[in-house]
Amino acid sequence: MFLFSKRNRIIKKAIAKTVSAFFDKTPKIYQHFFYGAFDLAPENLVIWYLFETDDDLDKAQEIGLCAELDATTIRNLIFYGYPEEAVEKIDTSSKPYKIEFRGEASEDEINYLRNALKNRKAHVSFTTKEDIDREAKGDYHLYFQ
Repeated sequence: MFLFSKRNRIIKKAIAKTVSAFFDKTPKIYQHFFYGAFDLAPENLVIWYLFETDDDLDKAQEIGLCAELDATTIRNLIFYGYPEEAVEKIDTSSKPYKIEFRGEASEDEINYLRNALKNRKAHVSFTTKEDIDREAKGDYHLYFQ
């Protein structure tokens, strides 16, 4: 018999409560899942919410649904007992960070790194089934590695 860890159960409860709270909102959440080495360190958690189409994701971002999903998920994780320090935003305001890039880096890579400094350790992400189909021919494993 396989037993899920305490953190695994907390994450599942938090996601279920979040999905339930957004059941009647549109665009609809098409699918959701999570992964990470959160039993080793709680900040190693990524929760994914998928929308069916790119247009659905664009609309969800435009109307603030993604931001609501993010905030509600984090609130529910904390409510069920996930370590708060693992999901809090990293405060970069008190330290002046100077980032130097050696070699070549694309503008996307630079922006990703700068954005990572402003994000929390564990995080909520969004994509679409349409993007997975287009970029990885529907192969979730390939898409998310």
